[in-house]
Amino acid sequence: MSKEGDFDDIIDDLGGLGKYQKRLLYFLLGPLFFIMPFPLLHQVFVLHTPQFECIHPDRVTMETVGINNISVWQDLFLPQEMSPTTYALAPSVCNYYNYSQEMIEYIRDNYEGLMLDVNATKKIQNDAELAACSAWSYDTSEFFDTAVTENDWVCQKAHYTPDLFTLAVVGLILGTFVFSTVADFFGRKTSFYVGTATVIVFTLCMIPTSYNFHIFAFFKVMAAFGMLPLFQSPLNILCEISNVSKRGYVICYACMAWSLGNIAFPLVGYLIASWKPLKVVSVVPLAFLFFTWKLLPESPRWLVSKGRTKEATSILKKIAETNDVIPPPDLGARVEKLSESTKEQSMGYLSLFGSSVLAIRTILMTIGFTASAFVYYQMVINVSNMAGNTFLNLFLLGLVEGPGNMIGTLLANKIGRRWTHSGLLFINSVLFATVMGLVQFQYTTTWGSAVISSLCMLLKMNISATFVVAYIQAMEVFPTCVRQSGIGFCTFISQTISIGGPYCIALGTTDLRYPYLVMFLICVTGSVATSFLPETVGAKLPETLEDANQFGRSDKYFSFKPRTGAYQEPSEQKQIYKPKSVY
Repeated sequence: MSKEGDFDDIIDDLGGLGKYQKRLLYFLLGPLFFIMPFPLLHQVFVLHTPQFECIHPDRVTMETVGINNISVWQDLFLPQEMSPTTYALAPSVCNYYNYSQEMIEYIRDNYEGLMLDVNATKKIQNDAELAACSAWSYDTSEFFDTAVTENDWVCQKAHYTPDLFTLAVVGLILGTFVFSTVADFFGRKTSFYVGTATVIVFTLCMIPTSYNFHIFAFFKVMAAFGMLPLFQSPLNILCEISNVSKRGYVICYACMAWSLGNIAFPLVGYLIASWKPLKVVSVVPLAFLFFTWKLLPESPRWLVSKGRTKEATSILKKIAETNDVIPPPDLGARVEKLSESTKEQSMGYLSLFGSSVLAIRTILMTIGFTASAFVYYQMVINVSNMAGNTFLNLFLLGLVEGPGNMIGTLLANKIGRRWTHSGLLFINSVLFATVMGLVQFQYTTTWGSAVISSLCMLLKMNISATFVVAYIQAMEVFPTCVRQSGIGFCTFISQTISIGGPYCIALGTTDLRYPYLVMFLICVTGSVATSFLPETVGAKLPETLEDANQFGRSDKYFSFKPRTGAYQEPSEQKQIYKPKSVY
């Protein structure tokens, strides 16, 4: 019997999902996943850029010049730039013509004639100095203030916003390496609480330092740096000490708590509408986690893998006691046996490229995985390019995530992993193409905003479904000996590519169609790539590298569910969870 099977037998003997596990589920995991959208998503509001106008020097204002018609004044004093909302030239909100005092007096006396003589107007504009605005007024209909409005991160500094979103992804990638090492050497529990402290401290440090972008950016990286353990550690520990048949319930409960948090966060943001209090409200509730130190055990499996069998046995006995179960008399001996059992046989990432078949499938799986992860992350921060109320848009996007998860799981079981994954990405491609054709009407028609919001909701629901299928398929395509390495490789590559995601969304300031075009191309590529992966549902899955080389090679491209062999679900699939990028 395998190491994991033996451990699952022990968990069954200790009561499965009993009082001990339910206490962790209802008093730690549920509240944690409800809170997590707040520290993860609040940057969408903190870095929101509302509509703004340049505050011009008094010497060139309409009142000083004596021009009562705003259109005439704009034609004379403001250069024309492409508007991202109307796709037409419009008066600049970043620059103005800084005429000499003598020329301003000439314009005051002759502006009516200048408006009739285009060549004369162009001549004085070409001779004038083009000056950059240094102050702006902002629309406060949604937010009292944001970090962008407080520090004027617009126009020449507009790149600060995508830079900060990108740095959050960099922090997440760095944290993945560091906290994985911390978890391996010092334990899952230590990693979790250190990560929690990191998120709280460095997020709060951002509040008084926004005046200095570089310090603010450093704290942004560090805040994202500790985010990963908050998702992984407690969920993994609870899944490891729950019996196999109930792990699905644990995952479902965590997903529902996450979905409710996604819905609650925009409502809280709407009530606060100011970036500094919003940051405080988003991370301070995480402090409750430090009161759960005695509640959360160290991972017994990790302790066993490190040879710390006495500590593991002590935790397992405590689980039995809380569950009102008498532990088996040979518990200690069984734990010792587990500690001395199988050793790692693979070479990690290198094994993924040890043969041409597995290497190609690794690349194809990574492309499909990246398509799901990239689009999911960008659909959240793309809320800034959607017309209508920002809070309502994010609320609606969060509302469809739960149904999307259920749809993805249902289709993957009924239709199969391959065509579900490929088909959902293809549907997303069609939806993105439709949005590209209609997005120009969202600001110019009465129906445009509602239609674009509805299509984005469908996209968010669909990509949520795709994300779930991507994780299931990755767990089944890779053989058992390199399964975790395969999933880790896909995650790392998708996070790395997502570094460019914020700049993709920032293209919307040039043309609203560009972000959707990029995501359209990514989904098309992902749809094609995943269609060449072997179907896994209903098939006996590969256990070794040699099995992986032979698996699915006789399947035809247009085949449906394979009928050979008996399906054996990988044990890791019971622990599927859906990690989010930091934005």
